[in-house]
Amino acid sequence: MMLSKRLKLTAMLCSILTFVVGLSLVQVHNYQQQIYRQLNYSMKLQLSIDSLRSQLWLYQEYTDEQGLTELNNRQAELASELSQNIDWDPQQKLIIQNINRLNTNVRTLINTQNNYHNPQAAQPITLAAERLFKAKYSMVIEEMTEEMFRLHQFSVTQAKTKQQTLLWLVGAILLMLALLVTAWSFMTLTRFKKGLASLNNGMEALASGDLTSRIVFSDADELSALAHNFNLMKQSLTQITVKKDSLKQEVDRQTHKLIEQQERLIFLAEHDELTGIYNRRAFIKKIDSAIARDLRSDNQAALLFIDLNKFKQINDSLGHSIGDEVIVTIAQRLIKNLRSTDIAGRLGGDEFVVWLDLISEPINIDQKIEQLLNTIKKPIKIADNTFEVGASIGISILPKNGLSSRELISAADTAMYQAKANHNLDYCYYTDDHGVTILATS
Repeated sequence: MMLSKRLKLTAMLCSILTFVVGLSLVQVHNYQQQIYRQLNYSMKLQLSIDSLRSQLWLYQEYTDEQGLTELNNRQAELASELSQNIDWDPQQKLIIQNINRLNTNVRTLINTQNNYHNPQAAQPITLAAERLFKAKYSMVIEEMTEEMFRLHQFSVTQAKTKQQTLLWLVGAILLMLALLVTAWSFMTLTRFKKGLASLNNGMEALASGDLTSRIVFSDADELSALAHNFNLMKQSLTQITVKKDSLKQEVDRQTHKLIEQQERLIFLAEHDELTGIYNRRAFIKKIDSAIARDLRSDNQAALLFIDLNKFKQINDSLGHSIGDEVIVTIAQRLIKNLRSTDIAGRLGGDEFVVWLDLISEPINIDQKIEQLLNTIKKPIKIADNTFEVGASIGISILPKNGLSSRELISAADTAMYQAKANHNLDYCYYTDDHGVTILATS
């Protein structure tokens, strides 16, 4: 049997056991309440009979109107209590009927004696008659007391018998269910431990390198299915096992390849694919960090926006491949003529940007720009062709022309267009009045 079914059946048996226990407790409680009501009712009846006996004694002593009224009330109260609907057994009902009959006799005797005491009575009551009435009252009250004793004794005996029967029955059922649940749980536990032990032995064998042994199982349950799958896994491992050194070499090769690919992707994400210098996004990220650092140190820096001259003619006349080589050559020349703290980037096409960091005086910027212009203007030899290209450069100063990369690039771009519009200018500085300051000519 499947372990899941075993566990479900165990849960069902436990539920039945719980239900039987609860039902038994409810039955015991209900029966105790019934006994309590009967005994309480018996006590009330006994008290009413004792009260009636006391009132009869008083009436016999004084024979007055008030005593008669009180006697009638006591007798009526007893009759009312006897008429209450209590869950009695047939034997108890018979006793109650006898008490009720005796109470009626008391009523009859009271009425008869009352007639004799009536002033209009034909014959007054004699002393012998009084004694007779008194004797009859005593007999009736005594019989009522005996009947109440019988009722009480019968109730106690019956309660004892029923309680013992109920306890024996409930105990037997609970014991039987408990033994059944215990036996079933023990069988399930034994099967579970046996299956787990087999699986554990198989795993220990696998951990030690044994791929040939198999787990032997007989029952058709979840653990058997798991053991079967474990055997299939060991069979597959036997078929696909490779040497440890070969597997390690393959893992190392794949890891190295992934690292190279990761480094290549990181490089391509931050560098221009053609020239290898920073692209627009990486350049802006770098100068943002440089701007924050320079502003904290109160240092000056300059941003150069470089646009190549005559490049479009070369690209259109000789083709894009020649144009690409020109762009690569210019990028390499820029890198060779910059310090380690400077940053170069390509925005696209023939547009370059350069960040000159930590500038102490404006004259240093002019010297660096002259150096860059000279290296850009050097002849470029590609195959059988020799080219000369120039450049128009716009310059913005940190913090004078802006405090962010966007402001500085926009200012340098404006200055570059001013230099490009005037063919006599190689570079221009941006001014705050949206104009430019011309500091050099070609």
